[in-house]
Amino acid sequence: MNSIDYKGLTSYLFLSELKSELDKYLLGPVWWVLEPCLFVGVFYFLFAHLKGSGDFVYALVCGITTWRWMMEIVNQGGASVFRKKSVLQNFRVHPFVFPLVSLLVSTLKYIFILMCVLALLATQNVLNFGNAVDFSLWVFCAILTSFSYGVFFSVIMPFVPDVQIVISRGTMLMMFLSGVIFPIHEMSEMAQRILFWNPFAHIIEGVRDLLLYGERIDPLIFLVIIGTHLPILIFSYFMLGRLRGEIPKRLI
Repeated sequence: MNSIDYKGLTSYLFLSELKSELDKYLLGPVWWVLEPCLFVGVFYFLFAHLKGSGDFVYALVCGITTWRWMMEIVNQGGASVFRKKSVLQNFRVHPFVFPLVSLLVSTLKYIFILMCVLALLATQNVLNFGNAVDFSLWVFCAILTSFSYGVFFSVIMPFVPDVQIVISRGTMLMMFLSGVIFPIHEMSEMAQRILFWNPFAHIIEGVRDLLLYGERIDPLIFLVIIGTHLPILIFSYFMLGRLRGEIPKRLI
C-alpha cells in the first residue's frame, strides 16, 4: 500500500478550501473584514448606551473578531470530518487532516482581519501593544484551546450529528459568558470568579490587555489552560486514528 503524502494532501486541501472561500461570494475576502464589522456595529448599537463612550467600541472589536475566529475553528473543525465523507469513503487517510485544514484556513482569515484591527487601533491612537512573548503565548493558547475542541467534536459528530446543532446554539450563550461584549474585569468580583473558569474568557481578556492596555497576561493561567487542553487534543487525535475505519461507515 502506498503511503500518503500528508504534507501534499494538507496543502491541496488548504488551497482548495481557500479557493472555495474566495469564490463563495462576489466580494471575496472583503467579507472576512466586513462581516465582523457588521457584528461590531450591531452589538455597539445595542449596548453602547449601557457603557457610554470611551474604548468600548475598541474592546468590542478585539473581542468579537477574536471570538469569531475561535468559534470558526471549533465549528468548522468539528464539522470537517463530516463534510469530507467522500474522501474518507474512498481513501484511508487520517481524519485529523480535515480539522487541521480548517484551522489553517480560519487562522489565515484571522491574520488578515487582525492586520485591519491593528491598523484601526493605530490610526485611532489607542493601540498599546504589549509584550511580544506574551502575545506569542496568547496566540498559541487561543489556537490550542479552540483546536482541541474542534478536533474533539470532529470525533463525536460522525456518530452524533446533533452535536452540530448544540455547538451552533451554544456559541451565542458562550459569547456572553466569555466577556466578548462586556469586559469581565469591569464586572463584580463574584461574576469574575465564576466567569474566569471559562478558558475563552481569559483569552478574550488577554487580547484586550495586549492590544489596548499594554498589560502583560498572567503566564501561569495561560500555561494551565494549555496543560488542560493539550491532553484533549492528543486524546482526540488518537481517537480519530482509531476510528478512521469506522467513521466512513457512519457517514454513508
